[in-house]
Amino acid sequence: MIRFSPRALAAFAITAGITSASLPALAGDMLAQPTTTPEGRPSAAGILPATGAEVASVTPVNLAGLLNYCVETELVSHDDGDSVQTALNAKTNAVPSDQNGNMDYAVGSAGQMIVAGKVTTVTPLDTGAQGKICSAVLARSKSMI
Repeated sequence: MIRFSPRALAAFAITAGITSASLPALAGDMLAQPTTTPEGRPSAAGILPATGAEVASVTPVNLAGLLNYCVETELVSHDDGDSVQTALNAKTNAVPSDQNGNMDYAVGSAGQMIVAGKVTTVTPLDTGAQGKICSAVLARSKSMI
């Protein structure tokens, strides 16, 4: 199975000119206003009602990339995620055998969802919120294979 480092993909996305918006920046038109943790990071409160809908709206290839991010950051265990990811990658050709790659997969592997043409970054969220998003990603991925 091919895995990509989320940090390397994020650096690639930046150099390729892909812009991202954090979840709080999209609060006005896509999500409820999030609360913050004592460290100042967005928390799950106020965000999660929209999360299931967002995960349901991402493309299958972006979903495969998100699953890669979740497994690499250990928010989904390798036991739970590896076989699902392998099957999803094969079904969607998310990781083509040629050297061209797939940008939606790369964006997902960097912890970003593409919803309605907007890139939403999940990496600034606290671990609990990211874990809930990753649970939704795993559930949708399983339903697709």
